Amino acid sequence: MARLYEVGQLMQEAAKRSDDAPAAPEPVRPVAVDDDTVRAALAQHLSRISGTRTEIVGFGRKSSGFSWITYAFVARTAAEGDRKLILRVGPPSGLFAPYSVLPQVYALQSLAGSGVPVPALVSSEQDGAEIGFPFFICAHVEGDVPAPWAASELDPDHKRAVARQFIEILASLHRVDADATPFASRHHSGERAEVRAIAGWRASLARPTARYYPLLDWGGRWLQDNCPRPPRRTIVHGDYRIGNFIEHNGRITAILDWELTHLGDPHEDLAWAMLPTFNARSRKLYGVLERTEVIDLYQRASGIPVSDKSLAFYEAYALYQAAAIQMCAVRAFEVDRFNDMRLAVMASQMPSIVRAFERALEAAA
Repeated sequence: MARLYEVGQLMQEAAKRSDDAPAAPEPVRPVAVDDDTVRAALAQHLSRISGTRTEIVGFGRKSSGFSWITYAFVARTAAEGDRKLILRVGPPSGLFAPYSVLPQVYALQSLAGSGVPVPALVSSEQDGAEIGFPFFICAHVEGDVPAPWAASELDPDHKRAVARQFIEILASLHRVDADATPFASRHHSGERAEVRAIAGWRASLARPTARYYPLLDWGGRWLQDNCPRPPRRTIVHGDYRIGNFIEHNGRITAILDWELTHLGDPHEDLAWAMLPTFNARSRKLYGVLERTEVIDLYQRASGIPVSDKSLAFYEAYALYQAAAIQMCAVRAFEVDRFNDMRLAVMASQMPSIVRAFERALEAAA
């Protein structure tokens, strides 16, 4: 299950260009990011923006993902004492580089003080400033990130309470007036963002080095031609699932990983959250909430009517994205020579994803 879960981690970075250009990324050769160099540059950056000498204490990587690098550290100054912070860096060696910090920065700015809990933004730079890569710094939030495959170890009543919070927070996100946030500046006239995103994945799968699956070729064209109109344009998280939030004492204290955030159809988030891949293979959200219960709770909390047809479309679209991302990973291993066996393993998962996509297409058609 852990390997399946990696698909969601890849998706946090892969589709972010769906709001911009549909073109597939150019091959990126591995470039090492030296932690000691980043730490020294971070101290320089924080000292500059704070106007006082800042010491970095307890600096270390939080993850060894395929893309963005996450560090936890303490910023120590004489005036403010110690502050627990998080640094996220988009390295040139990332699987889906080059990266933009704008979606996540806009999300943290737009949602501060709203009904959607997010970490407080401290600083960000797209050109890298002292660090040399796109990055942002935010406050550390106490708590744990739940692992979907370990859900069976938790008390069902506890999981039910958390799952209901999870859906209520999603409803709060979709109630935010997107036009009153920085996201409005990312809205392009002309072709819809959802359609551009599908075109981007089709271009990725059409590369000469990608393995050819006739069903994905036909299915991608069907998705592009049949993308439904949204009931309203909302802020969409893009990777809203169990495992992308922090829980502390039974409360969700922060929604994480806003790299894919964009304006679009709220059905996208709802369909994504209910995928069995992110719920330990269960058809129930977090293994406890039935689909009908999730939809009913979401509709009452958001005021947005859920269309069965749109939900089915976005469930098929999610699996199509999963297939495209798997192929990006396989290509990175076989062509770009990324020395990570997790990427190689993804090739073995393609048949099951393609079969699931076929069933989802039949349900959506």
